[in-house]
Amino acid sequence: MRTSTRRGALAVAALTTAALVLTACGTTNDAAPADASAASGDISTVLFDYPYTALPVYQVVASAAKARAAERGVTLELTNDNMDLSTQVSTLNTWLTKKPGAVVSFPMDPAAIENIAAGFRSQGSTWVTYGGDLENQDGSLQFSFYDSGYELGKNAGEWANAHLDGTGKALLLIDDTIQLGRERSQGIADGLAASSPGIQVVAKQQAITPEQGMSVTNSVLSQNADVNIVLAASGDAAQGAYQSLIASGRAADDASTYVGGLDGNLSLLQAMKRDEFVRALTTIDPVEIGNAVIDVPLDIAAGTLKDGVFNVDVDLVTRDYPGLDALIAAFGG
Repeated sequence: MRTSTRRGALAVAALTTAALVLTACGTTNDAAPADASAASGDISTVLFDYPYTALPVYQVVASAAKARAAERGVTLELTNDNMDLSTQVSTLNTWLTKKPGAVVSFPMDPAAIENIAAGFRSQGSTWVTYGGDLENQDGSLQFSFYDSGYELGKNAGEWANAHLDGTGKALLLIDDTIQLGRERSQGIADGLAASSPGIQVVAKQQAITPEQGMSVTNSVLSQNADVNIVLAASGDAAQGAYQSLIASGRAADDASTYVGGLDGNLSLLQAMKRDEFVRALTTIDPVEIGNAVIDVPLDIAAGTLKDGVFNVDVDLVTRDYPGLDALIAAFGG
């Protein structure tokens, strides 16, 4: 699903993000219903199944979801799948016997989760797919996958045109394992090619964690030491690329290097604030998506989210972004 990327709206929202981390007052509607139990239908427990718990962004989203659950009068349960598909399948099957009112799940492999989702729905649980779509779902929680990648690639290409005369060597840290990652990765590649066709892409390799980003970048730099653009479908992989470049001897303020990624990352936001070579991050408001983890299934059950699809908008964050300090605070800085 390709959706348009909001420009400017998150800049306004980010000015209050630090406060929102404490209050978690955003909703999928204009305001929280006065009667939370009525809005929740029969839902008293929401299971949030996010397998990529090692990613730094997870802690921020989970914290916001916890606060929002308390506000709306439901219990939030979290899984711990350790980025392992078999563990995710086993954990979900265990929870199937407990019959939670709603499940918000980020499938590592949609084909492996499809029948499990059907099982939850057959017993009356509301199923919301996080970061993509399943055949068996009551709704989905998405965030402009392709367009957010395209905006990042386009920004990098425009930067290369201005600072490298439209040349340079790029490493793309992609994710081809899930819908979210594939659409983001394709968007990055398309945006870069459209805006600066003279850029040479020397490698496209899988990486989503800081450790993977560092390992892949180390390997590519050993063969292409002059790589000066690294774009990642995961901001956490971009963190690893940044660390690899620094360890290789690249000056933090090198004027000919561009690192960018998708999703907020505290280390990268702080580096951006210091005017280092982290040039852009396409990110969501972490509080908004944490709130949506609770609001979307409850609002589907209440009949107030008619089509079941909620798209959290994203924005391109650069050093001159007006809400940069608030985003840093929201991510724990």
